[in-house]
Amino acid sequence: MKKHILLAAGAMLAATIMTGCGSSKPAETTAAPTEAQAASSAEETTAEESSEAESSEAEVSADNPFAGKTVKVGCSATFVPFESIEMAPDGTKTYVGMNIDIINEIVEKNGGTVEFVDMPFKSLMAAIQAGQIDFCSGGMAPTEEREKTLDFSEIFFYPRNAIVYRAEDDYPDLDSLQGKNVAYVFGTNYQQVVESIPDVNAVGIQGSPACIEEVKSKRADACIIDGAGASEFLKNNDELKMSLLDKTDDCFAIGFPKESPYYETFNNTLKEMMSDGELDKIIAEHLSEQFILD
Repeated sequence: MKKHILLAAGAMLAATIMTGCGSSKPAETTAAPTEAQAASSAEETTAEESSEAESSEAEVSADNPFAGKTVKVGCSATFVPFESIEMAPDGTKTYVGMNIDIINEIVEKNGGTVEFVDMPFKSLMAAIQAGQIDFCSGGMAPTEEREKTLDFSEIFFYPRNAIVYRAEDDYPDLDSLQGKNVAYVFGTNYQQVVESIPDVNAVGIQGSPACIEEVKSKRADACIIDGAGASEFLKNNDELKMSLLDKTDDCFAIGFPKESPYYETFNNTLKEMMSDGELDKIIAEHLSEQFILD
């Protein structure tokens, strides 16, 4: 008898336990979510979608040295139409020009921003070596001497030099400048061009605008500057003329310190822009098509 009572009690206990387990599971799966749970779920979904969007945008940023960074780029902002400063009425400075647009485009494509640092052209290499800037803008030719210190990007532009002089004069070529006072910008390849002229009196000046003023004030007979820049200056100086010289081996590239973390990414993006025509569009916006690379 006791055995039957115990068996019955055991069966009842087992039934109670099974009922408890069965009732607890549906409670978990069918209960309506609270407002807090719904909000949490929505936040998680939004976060996942945002994360997916960010990752699709910034596949370049996972191992990209520019991502989220502000790089300091040295420039010589007297180099119209390549690098110059526009002043707003409130005193705000905006860097403009072909080189400025190219650098901004490349850095922004890679998730970064640019802080331009204006300085004399001759100071750019020293500023790179001192770590004051991350790299310099594109008015620098990769000469053998400079390549001992810097790494250079792909060459992206070949300028044409010009002789600028007063309208009453006529200097069609370099030979016509023999024995004349000819201004050039300190530290540029124009110095070599001027000093190659027989019997010339070479006058070193800081910046292309100052060279133009030397000519206008008759302290120099002529100056040699970039042809595109000369075209810009002549728009506002009817008393001046220019002779455009033939294309030379002079060229533009971007200078980086040795082993720069930015070099490879920047150069790869520049090459992509050269191959897909994007670079040509920027050049055409600032200069005539005769300056586009063949």
